Order: sequence, then C-alpha cells, then structure tokens
Amino acid sequence: MSRSISSFNVSTPELKTQWLLVALLWIAGISAAMQFAKFSVSFDDLLVHYQVGATSTGAALSAVGLAGLVFGVSAGMIASRVGYLKVLVGALLLGGALSLFQSTLPSFDLLFLARALEGFSQLGVVVAAPTLIAKLSAPQHRSLTMGIWGTFFGVAFALCGWAGKNILDLYGLQTLFLSHGLFITTIGVVLFFKLRKNPVLDLVPVTGIQDGFIIQMMRIYRNPRALLPSCVFLFYTCTLVSVLTYVPGLIEEVSLQKWMLVVLPLVSTSGTFLAGAIAQYWMRPQRVALMAYSGVAMSALMLFFVHGSALVFCVMVGIMVLFLGMVPGSALAMIPALARNPSEQAQAYGLLAQFGNLGATVGPPSFATAIAAYGLSGLVGLVLCLCCFGVAFSVLAGRMKTVH
Repeated sequence: MSRSISSFNVSTPELKTQWLLVALLWIAGISAAMQFAKFSVSFDDLLVHYQVGATSTGAALSAVGLAGLVFGVSAGMIASRVGYLKVLVGALLLGGALSLFQSTLPSFDLLFLARALEGFSQLGVVVAAPTLIAKLSAPQHRSLTMGIWGTFFGVAFALCGWAGKNILDLYGLQTLFLSHGLFITTIGVVLFFKLRKNPVLDLVPVTGIQDGFIIQMMRIYRNPRALLPSCVFLFYTCTLVSVLTYVPGLIEEVSLQKWMLVVLPLVSTSGTFLAGAIAQYWMRPQRVALMAYSGVAMSALMLFFVHGSALVFCVMVGIMVLFLGMVPGSALAMIPALARNPSEQAQAYGLLAQFGNLGATVGPPSFATAIAAYGLSGLVGLVLCLCCFGVAFSVLAGRMKTVH
C-alpha cells in the first residue's frame, strides 16, 4: 500500500487552477443534469405522446435516479480503480447514445429502460467530474470551484426551462432529445482530448491489494470523512425539491406562484455558489453548513408570522431557499477538505450521489403527506425536524480535522 499512497505525490500538478478545464467539467455536469431536466420540461408532451398516465411518466422521469440510489457507493470505488477520465468520458458518451436513441421516440418500455441506463451515465459524471475538478484546483480555490460545481443542477434546469422549452415548442420532443444527445456527446469528446495528457491523471490511484467488494463498501459507510458530508447533503435533498414543488401552491396569488416557480431555482443556485465562496475565503465548509441549516430553520419559523401577506411570504420563502442552496455548496466543499486522497474523494462523491437520490425519493411524499394533513404547519414542522438533523451532522463534521 505504501507504493499506492506514494503514487499520489509522484507527479504533482501545477498549483494554478486550470479554470478552462474546471469550466468544461462543470458543463459536463450540466449536460448530465439535463437528463433529469429534459423530461421535467417535456413532461406534458410525453403524457400526450405515450398516453400511459402521469404515474408511469413520472416513474420514467425519476428512473434516472435509480442507479445512484443503488450503485452510488460502488461507482466511487469503480472510478478509483478504472480511472476518472475513462469513467467520465464513458458516462458522457453513454448518455449521448441513449439520448439519441430516445429521440427516435421508441415504445414506452424501451424508453423506460433507456432512462434507467441513463442513470449510470449521470452517476459516472457526478462521481468523476468533481474529483477531477478538485485535483485541477489550487488549494486556495478548491472550495470555490466546488461551489461552482454544485450549481450545475440548478443551471441545467434553468437552461432547459428556457432554451429547452423553446426547442420543444418550436420543433418537438425528437429535436429536444436529439439536441441533448449532441450536446453531451460533444462535451465528452472535448474533455477526452483536453484531459487525456493532463498531469492530473497521474494522480489516479494505483490498484494495490484490494479487499472484498462488500468489505470495501462497509468501510466507506464507516468512514466519517465520506459519510458526514453525505449526511449533511441528505437532509437538503429531502427538503429542497419538496419546497420548490409544494410551497408555490401555498401562495394564493397566481401571478406570484408563477414568478416563484422561475425565481426559486435561481435563488437556490445562487446560494450554492455563495456557500463555495464563503467556504473558500471566510470559514470552514462545516461552519457554512451549520449556518445554512440554522438560517433555513429560522426562515421556516418566520413563515408562520408572514403568511397573511403573500408578497412578504414569498420573500421569506426566497430567503429560506437561499440558505437551503448553501447546503450543497458546503457539503461539496467538505469532501476535498476532509478526504485524504483522490480515491477517498471519489468514494465520498459516490456516497453523496446515493444519499442525494435517497433524499429526493423520500422527501416529496413525506412533505406531501405533512402538507395535506396539517398545511403550512406540517411543512414548517418537517423542515425544522430535518434542519435539526442537518445541524447535528454539521456539528459532527466540524469536529473532523481538514487535510489542508
């Protein structure tokens, strides 16, 4: 193992942050997140075309998350063995091929299968790309670049809501899926040629004596340097999707409802970038997460007092979502701060993907039940419970020593 560990230091990349490559990897993340966003923006058109009902179409939308839910941890292990560039480019090309196949509008069963396979593409990108971004970033920029990376999901939805919706309205489903296929394939090819001779790839771990697969997985779950950032992230994913989905329905004015549907994702994205900047220049990522969850809790409590004014209620929801958006920025910044080597980073990103999909699966039905039973009180009560867990895990993460 000593040879394996020493291999991390044999060829150290430049201390300068390679911003162009960081930007390209961020764009790769956007292209992968569009695998969710393209079905979200085209949901009504898919209902009309396939005539299988909202439940089945919704299952096709969420099928991409199944791979991350089941294979998140193992993806990080595989990436550290196979090599991050191979996993990244392979995932992007797989995503491109599947999107091109979807542009033929196959039968619904084949479409669902393609969506499930697309989950492996998305998982490969979210494991490999941030690991490479961390290695391409100078220490003084690493939290900042992780904050930038954390915005990819919100940016993807914003772009699909704008450009994707225009393509859909003008040219239809086939052109939307075809455009995405060409986009994700192009970024995969560009990254292959830009990264294949980059010194960052010298830091790919050398495979030494490996324990059994299950033993390695259990070791990852027991490793607080991988587990704690993922736990911090879990309670964010439980909350944000539900807040974006259900809170606008609590606003009586229709014009404000539509406005919130557009603005809240952008506010969340701004919070993610803000958290990366704060973690880079002012405080540790663990403290940023603690501040974020505390801000969410206080904002949620204030909703009780401002519910009578629709405009003030919207402003307070925006503040709550801004703090919520800071959580993924801080959780992503924790990983390179706590992980001791690229392999541990990749495993942490895989675990983060798994917990993120778990939260996105469990959160919406839980919030729907709470709101249906208790209205605003149910929403606020559940948010406060999740914030308590988020604060607790942020405090535990704060007790861990950073590696730099």
